[in-house]
Amino acid sequence: MKTKTILSLLIIALISFACGSDGGGDEQPDPCATPVTINISNNLNATSGQSDGAFIASATGGSGGFEFSIDGSTFQSSGTFMGLAAGNYTVTARGTSGCSNTAQVTIGENNVTQVSFSADVLPIMTLRCATSGCHVSGGSAPFVIEGFGDVQPRAAAIKARVAGRTMPPAGATALSDAQIDVIVAWVDGGAQDN
Repeated sequence: MKTKTILSLLIIALISFACGSDGGGDEQPDPCATPVTINISNNLNATSGQSDGAFIASATGGSGGFEFSIDGSTFQSSGTFMGLAAGNYTVTARGTSGCSNTAQVTIGENNVTQVSFSADVLPIMTLRCATSGCHVSGGSAPFVIEGFGDVQPRAAAIKARVAGRTMPPAGATALSDAQIDVIVAWVDGGAQDN
């Protein structure tokens, strides 16, 4: 019985020593005592079928000095993630002392409305571009706008000029934001003859 008591006291002493309860004040503070909190901002949905979604992750708590990952293995110093398709992502924030946390982020999908050349784009161009002195036979513009064959080969240039508001030129009736959006959407959708 005496041996059991001595053995029990010895085990308690070893446990106390191993746990740092010797009163010497050598206990280290827990670097993860303050939990890591992840904040998500600037969540941008992806266009249907595209990888153009994005979000920004930031973190507080732990011991600071965070790095971020959306695949759990490849970490980066920035919390900015771009070029994302629609879907669910698990972002991990890991501090320099190893404290970490995860958060779920959903990148939604914006459906692209199908824009018709004949029903949507051509009427705008007929009304605002193929006007007297401009994109008509004998006009000052370098090409005539009479149909799809005139517009499609120049779709990217037309988009750039329309979006940059340099076409129609100064002095002509400007396109509305909605008209610009229709032309840009048609070009972004593949400039189809539909």
